[in-house]
Order: sequence, then structure tokens, then C-alpha cells
Amino acid sequence: MNDTRAFRECFGRFATGVTVVTCVDAQQRPCGITANSFSSVSLAPPLVLWSIGKESNSLQAYLNAQYFAINVLASHQHALSAHFAQSDHTLFDSVEYTMSGNGVPLLPNSLATFECRTHQTYDCGDHHIIVGEVLNLASDAGDPLLFYRGEYRELRE
Repeated sequence: MNDTRAFRECFGRFATGVTVVTCVDAQQRPCGITANSFSSVSLAPPLVLWSIGKESNSLQAYLNAQYFAINVLASHQHALSAHFAQSDHTLFDSVEYTMSGNGVPLLPNSLATFECRTHQTYDCGDHHIIVGEVLNLASDAGDPLLFYRGEYRELRE
């Protein structure tokens, strides 16, 4: 199968939540990247995964990070998702965040947060899969920000 456009179009039919994955780089600067490639892996031990493109400007920060956080965005955080979808994933100047005890930037008002220690990484095609062991988590009430057919969506009753 060599039709990448058709491949992307078919995957666009799968609605996903939207996350911002955060870590710090080698200079201890916060990094963030919008990702919808997030999934649970295991309950015991608690493992999650996400993937990052090999062309990402912040790839080395994530591959070298001992800790990272998955911030699941709520429906009101559309602007935050768009902000971290830019190519410069170190844009924290205008973003509110707190640092966890493990030195990971956490985004307030997220629907859920999974603070992780890097468990394993896999080189797969044009991406790397990063598996994290969940160390801390938190959740809040609200509706998720969704992505479907190339657009942000919200739940409807």
C-alpha cells in the first residue's frame, strides 16, 4: 500500500482525543507537542504510549527525557492544542504551567494528566513510539477536545 493520502484519509475517520505531551530538554527548558497518538497499554504495571514523528524539532528532547506528561485536553483548550501544533514546540512563554516534583511541565485545567517515566522507546517507520510508566495521574470534569476528519470537534448531546 503506497497511497499515503488514502491512508491518512482513512485514519481521519477515527475520532481521537487531543493531548499535549510535555517534557524538558537537555537545558531544562519545557517542551510541548500536540499529539493524538495516545493509548493505554497495560494496567499492571500502568503503561501508556504515544508516538512522535522523526521530523519533529523536539524529537531529541522526548527521546532523552526520563519523565514526560500526557495532558488530555478539554473542549475549551482548542487554542492550547493549536499553539503546541506549531513547529517550535518550546513555546512556553505565554503558556500557564506548573512543574511537577519530577520536573515535568503540567498544563492546568486539562481533562486528565498522566505523569510518566519513560519505560521504553521503539523506532517504527517515520515515528518513534514512546511507552511510559504512569507515576501520577489526575482528572477533572468536563468534555474532551476531539479530532475527526482533520478538524477539532466537540461532543454533542
